[in-house]
Amino acid sequence: MAHRQHGRYGGRSVLGGMILAALLAFTLPAQANPPTSAVIGTPPQPDWAGLTIEQRKILMPLASDWNQMEHIRRKQWLTTASRYPKMGTKEQERVQKRMRDWATMTPEQRNRARDNYRDLSKLPSKHQEQIKKKWSAYKNLPEEEKQGVRERHKSAILLAPPPAPEPVASEETPPPAQ
Repeated sequence: MAHRQHGRYGGRSVLGGMILAALLAFTLPAQANPPTSAVIGTPPQPDWAGLTIEQRKILMPLASDWNQMEHIRRKQWLTTASRYPKMGTKEQERVQKRMRDWATMTPEQRNRARDNYRDLSKLPSKHQEQIKKKWSAYKNLPEEEKQGVRERHKSAILLAPPPAPEPVASEETPPPAQ
């Protein structure tokens, strides 16, 4: 079978051109648009200096992180800020506390909080209500009792037997013993 050459350098130039085109396709858009805009479709949101005085006042606990936030996160916080003036005093205090707590979390803690929220929202509403009631009761405990609950919970986790390993199905089953 005869091998046909493509042009002066053969098939290598075609392959090289395809590789170059692929590299450019993957690198240029990443430089032009932040990944969150391109992937999620959220338009760019204002940086901290672009916020109104009212928005900055409401979102002050997030000031140091704002310019590094993904556009989708900024949009979510701006939505909260737009609802803020209509909230009651207790709700405003709760939102401010949550923002302060959020601002002090590490990225790992934030991801865990997002995962927990996502997992909770997938539960049936009956289970969600039970968890909310337990959490509300826990929040109302004095600090020393909260510490005791945390210690008991930690002990229960440490003392629990490890989960049984799941059997691994092999592709080849051995012949039956005779």
